[in-house]
Amino acid sequence: MKTARFFVVLLVALAFSAVAFAQDAGPVENEEFGVTVTPPDGWEVGSSDDKAVANFKHRGSQSQIQVIGTKLMNAEVADVFFSTFHKTLTESNFEQVSEESNTIGGLEGTEIRYEFTHSGVTLEVMVFEFLQDHTAWLVIGYMQDSERENHEDDFTSVIENLSFDEG
Repeated sequence: MKTARFFVVLLVALAFSAVAFAQDAGPVENEEFGVTVTPPDGWEVGSSDDKAVANFKHRGSQSQIQVIGTKLMNAEVADVFFSTFHKTLTESNFEQVSEESNTIGGLEGTEIRYEFTHSGVTLEVMVFEFLQDHTAWLVIGYMQDSERENHEDDFTSVIENLSFDEG
C-alpha cells in the first residue's frame, strides 16, 4: 500500500507540476554550486525545490529531469548520499534493472536504471551519479517507459552540457 501511494503521489506531482514551470527554457545558473545547467530543446524550466539545482519538464509527456548536488566534507561521504537516494527508490519497490560505469560529457560516473509498474503504467528512473570537486551530483530522469526512447538523448544532453565554474 505504501508503494502504491508513493507511485500515485509521484505521478500526480509530475502531472500537476506543469503549473510551476515557466515557458522560458534558458540555462539555469546556480551560484552556490557554480554550475550552469542547460535544458534540452523543447523542455521547460521549472522552479527548483530545496534539493534540486535545476528541474526540467517535457510538457507533452510529463517526463522530468532533475539535477541535484550536495557539497561534501570529503569524497568518502558521497557513498552515503548516493546510497540514501538508491535505498529510497528500492524501499518504494522500484526495481534496479541496470548499473554500469559510464563517462558522459567527460564526467566519469555510474548510470543506474530503475523501473516501477503500477496499474499498467511503468515509470522508468534514469540516474547518473558522479563527483565534481567536493560535490556529489545526481542527474535523474523520470519518464514512462513508452517515452524513454524519445527522451533518453535529452537526459544525456543535460549531463553533457553541464558547465562548472572554474574555482
